[in-house]
Amino acid sequence: MLNEQICLQRQKMIDERCRRGRKDIEKLETKQEEGERRSQKLEELNIKMGEILKNHDEKILNHDKRIGKLETVSGDRWNSVVNFTLAGVVGALVAAAMHMLLGG
Repeated sequence: MLNEQICLQRQKMIDERCRRGRKDIEKLETKQEEGERRSQKLEELNIKMGEILKNHDEKILNHDKRIGKLETVSGDRWNSVVNFTLAGVVGALVAAAMHMLLGG
């Protein structure tokens, strides 16, 4: 009888430990699943961030090209104004020199 009671008490203690162990395992499994979900979301966000950075790099390169073209156009306009002015001044000097030499 005493042996049966001791056996039953030990069995209850073991059953209680098993229940606590199962609860702990379930909690750990839940936390692991949450961690896996977070990891998956972080991976998705990382991919999206990479795409965003790629798009921004492409836009920056596009802007650089456009700005370069605008700067070239402005420079070309300025160069043509200077060339026309120089041509006019040189033409006027040549005309004045010819006038002095020929008819003075």
